[in-house]
Amino acid sequence: MINSRAGARAERKKTKDSVKRITRDLYLVDYQNEYYLDELLESGVSSIAGLVAFTAKKFNLGKKTLALGNEKGAGCTTFESYTENGDHILARNFDFRHASCFVVWTHPKNGYSSMGVVDNNFMLYGQRYLKVGKRNVNRVLLAPYCCVDGINDQGLSIAVLQIRAAATKQTDKSKKDITTTAMIRGVLDTCKDVGEAVEFIKKYNMHDSLFTNYHYQIIDRSGRSVVVEYINNAIHIYEKGSEKYPVEGSVYENDGLKSQYVSNFCITSNTAGFKAVEHGQDRIRAVTDVLREKNETLSEMDAMTLLSHVRLNYKPDQYPWQVIALWSAVYNVNAGTMKIAANMDYSKVFTFSIDKPLEILKTESVENSPYEPVEWEH
Repeated sequence: MINSRAGARAERKKTKDSVKRITRDLYLVDYQNEYYLDELLESGVSSIAGLVAFTAKKFNLGKKTLALGNEKGAGCTTFESYTENGDHILARNFDFRHASCFVVWTHPKNGYSSMGVVDNNFMLYGQRYLKVGKRNVNRVLLAPYCCVDGINDQGLSIAVLQIRAAATKQTDKSKKDITTTAMIRGVLDTCKDVGEAVEFIKKYNMHDSLFTNYHYQIIDRSGRSVVVEYINNAIHIYEKGSEKYPVEGSVYENDGLKSQYVSNFCITSNTAGFKAVEHGQDRIRAVTDVLREKNETLSEMDAMTLLSHVRLNYKPDQYPWQVIALWSAVYNVNAGTMKIAANMDYSKVFTFSIDKPLEILKTESVENSPYEPVEWEH
């Protein structure tokens, strides 16, 4: 805990100095601060307000100087596949209100290093070209707790997606509470594989952030993939080929594929009493058609090209902004790398590594897409 204002200023300067901007839409931050995950998990947290209050206290900040946005989501797509050399990949579109994003590297003393992505609708209030300076650097102190997808140095990757339904609010008195993004941070810092991630998630009462419901896809380098979702406040876990987490009662039951995939509809087939506004089935049909055609083997750039095809790009009737793919990312859990294109700029696909913070390993582009443009349901 930072016990003085001078100490807090030093921590803010450390954070500001670790930020790098490589395009108008893409920031990088090599996060060197302590973020007190053990204490957060021990005390529990059930809301964004609680997460902000915890961080403000630890960094000796006034509550009014630290805040997070509260925009609702729009849509996302994830799918797993394999490269020709057998590497396991997780491909992910994060479709949301137009904004910039952060790639965040973390190095916890008692946990696994990781690399994840933050939506600046959440952390910087959607101000697309806002520079990180005195007025908002405090919010970047929250970066580890704002990631909505990521990968750790043990070869575990996780991504969260929205279901338009009532937020999960579990109330088991024997468990501590946790929020959506705090759970992602806990998984990345403490879990080396899918099995450990599932056991970690089961230990906590989920309290979804931003007044909506979510589900998660998690993969590891052994080839395992699970989808975790909450229906009527009960957890459901699916893994193909596993008696422990069977696919019966899910959309995977008769699809003929080894790979898993998620969009903005329930994986659980029996959702009696659970009211959700679902979409994304058309995007998933496009994904599964390609997976079948390619025998579930895609290069990382093949996966990026497919993401560029199924991204959302539309103006909601009720809001004065555009919804786009804030980023498309392909995580290779064997190599410990991520390819990312920010704000649908597929002419600049950057490759980053967990163990080389802030360094651009490669820049590529999606060229000659074989897919015809589609206006997807939303």
